[in-house]
Parts: sequence; structure tokens; C-alpha cells
Amino acid sequence: MAGVFDDLGSLDLDGHVRRWSARDLDEADGSVNAWIAAAQQFAARIQQDPERLTDERVRAIAQAWPALLAAAERASGSQGNEWLLRDLWLRSWLLQRLGPREDVPLLDPGQVLVRALDAMPMSPEEAASLAPRWRELDRPRILSLRTIRRLLAPVRPLAFLLAEHPRWGEAEAWEQLAGELP
Repeated sequence: MAGVFDDLGSLDLDGHVRRWSARDLDEADGSVNAWIAAAQQFAARIQQDPERLTDERVRAIAQAWPALLAAAERASGSQGNEWLLRDLWLRSWLLQRLGPREDVPLLDPGQVLVRALDAMPMSPEEAASLAPRWRELDRPRILSLRTIRRLLAPVRPLAFLLAEHPRWGEAEAWEQLAGELP
């Protein structure tokens, strides 16, 4: 898909929605930096004035945003959960401002929680045993412990929306470890 990264800064929100909803996005290629720029520009347009987002626009964003992130991951790999974390943070931010909407998966706080929990790189028991001595560990384990902290961060502000979720207890167990994580 030629020109997918052209003029990102000049696109309005609807322009980003159209670009990232294109059928041939599966063929798009690009550097990690190009994909990061695309995600940053799109998120910036979404965050400009979220209160003025109509239900129709939110539904369109809910289609285009995951398509952009999926294309980025196909083209560049997971990049250490880069795309997942961008998604969780934007969803969390929108939920704090717009609240949940049952008919829009992008505004489902349960998805933020479940996706964060499912991405945890180890069990809570393993993390609890490693966290107190994280300075003694090798770099990959330190990074895994740091990933836990990063995954919990977008979930934390949604606690008021997630208290009744069936997996909220898991998040609370992870949260008890957060203070010991690097």
C-alpha cells in the first residue's frame, strides 16, 4: 500500500479512520518508527476532543484503531508489547473520559483487564518469588517483571469500572506485587 505513511500529521480524525480502515492495509509495510508515528498521530486526533465523538465516529475508530495496530504488528512484530500497550492505554484513556459502551468493544473495560492479564509474562507466584530480589536477576527476567508493572498501569485507573468483573481478583493480586516490581 503505497503512501500509507504520507501526510500523517495533516490528516484529521476522519482521514485517519479512512486510512486505517482501508482493505489493503494487510499489504502495508514500514519501519517500526513509521508505525509508531502512525499510531501516535491517530491517537492524538482521537484525544483532541473526545467529548465531541459521536457514537458513529467511536464505532468507526473502534474498527480503524485495532486495524492499524494489527498491521503494525504484522509488519514489525510485537516490539515488546508496543502495540498492545498503546491499545490498552488509549482504551483506558477513552474509558475514563467517555465511560463504557456495551455496543463498542473499544469502550469495554473488561477487554483492557483481560488483555493485560492474558499478556502477563509469568504467574503471580513466580513474580512474587522474583520481585524482592529483582536486582540480582538477569536482564530478561528484570524486563519480564517490568512488563508486569507496565501492563497493570492502564488497568489501575479503571478499577471503578472493573470491581465486578470476574477476573478483577487476579488484577488485585498482581497489584499487591506492584510495589516490589522494578
